Amino acid sequence: MLWLIVALSFSLAASEQVGSRRKSYEGYQVFDVLPKTAEDVKYLHNLKLTSSDWIDFWQEPSRTYSNATIMVPPVRVGQLEALLKQQQLTYSRSIDNVQTILEPMWEAIDERGKAGRVFDINDFNTLSDIYGWMLALATECRPGLTCQVYNVGNSHNGNPILVFRMYQATAGRMAYWIDGTIHGREWIATATVLKVIDAMAQGTNAEAVRLTNAYDWYIMPVMNPDGYDYTWSNDRLWRKNRKQNPGTDCIGTDINRNFNFRWGIEGVSHNPCSEIYCGPSGASEPETEHVQNELIRLGPTLLATVTVQSYGNLWTFPWGNTLNHAGAVCDLAADNNDLMAVADRAANAIQATYATSWARGNSCVVNDVDSTTGCIDDFSKGGAGVKYAFSSELRGDGFVIESSEIVPSFNEFFHGIIAMADAISA
Repeated sequence: MLWLIVALSFSLAASEQVGSRRKSYEGYQVFDVLPKTAEDVKYLHNLKLTSSDWIDFWQEPSRTYSNATIMVPPVRVGQLEALLKQQQLTYSRSIDNVQTILEPMWEAIDERGKAGRVFDINDFNTLSDIYGWMLALATECRPGLTCQVYNVGNSHNGNPILVFRMYQATAGRMAYWIDGTIHGREWIATATVLKVIDAMAQGTNAEAVRLTNAYDWYIMPVMNPDGYDYTWSNDRLWRKNRKQNPGTDCIGTDINRNFNFRWGIEGVSHNPCSEIYCGPSGASEPETEHVQNELIRLGPTLLATVTVQSYGNLWTFPWGNTLNHAGAVCDLAADNNDLMAVADRAANAIQATYATSWARGNSCVVNDVDSTTGCIDDFSKGGAGVKYAFSSELRGDGFVIESSEIVPSFNEFFHGIIAMADAISA
């Protein structure tokens, strides 16, 4: 099957250049909104659910009442400002024109292509380049470690969803799972996960060698290959997958609302045009179905799963829903204290790297009783039986992030992975 994956990856390289049409974000504006009370936070959470077909929440308010960050198209700017004024919310424009931050990025990418683009572990890379690199690296693992690239299934557009496996042929070994790019636009997540693969496969430091000597690792850098590919060719800020929603002109389901565990109950939209559309049913999307099946298959061997997203400096865990789905009190897992103890260790290690601040805890609690259902971490714990299921929101203040942030993002995140594994084994 290896030759088939190679052929698919090369076909991707050709398709990226055909019909490329980059969406313009001319006149799109980004607002920072500062909630001052619990009522303000509740209002913003409700706004996200009811208006997510035209409001794009880049960042939601946390329990510290930090800023919410919202992008809106030019024709809706006045409407958003009227709503914020009516609620007497304090706000400011952080970006007057989103296109002004996209143009330098596209220019740099085009120049790199003209110069003969090659894969760069310290830069952002296309889907085809990532897949080609994974296949090459699998043949060059450090001595004592076996590496394998395999496909859990194809996406809606026929792209393989690849896992990089690192293991030793010893009976009874336990394993860890890391995935990234559940949302196409989260490039820093993709790049950070690739750095983790690189460090572990090559044994670039003593901790990477120690972790791969002790455990098997399954790492999926691009869970949403269609969405990620589309952010390179057409729309840098595309979030969802690329399957047409029947009966509408709208495309895409939020994969991280589509997992078939407590699906569609809270914190989602059933509007197919919404950025947080949960799909017509649980695991309706091929990407979700394939990942679910693999998590269930591996579940008995997995000590923990970590879903890598951006952005927000968070380390969270299940459950995402409220108690009895009443919307007032967060539903805590029976082993919440165990999850919190490991999350503390991981977040503290990340913080110590560059003296940053990371929130940690139950995802509903951290986000001020903002519930979500159908997420991968909840499925990992509730559907695949993995005790420690985490979601990590990486550094940054937006989705368009400089490549210079990749190395520090990897450094702090990898310290978190080390601390997590040590806490679990303690």
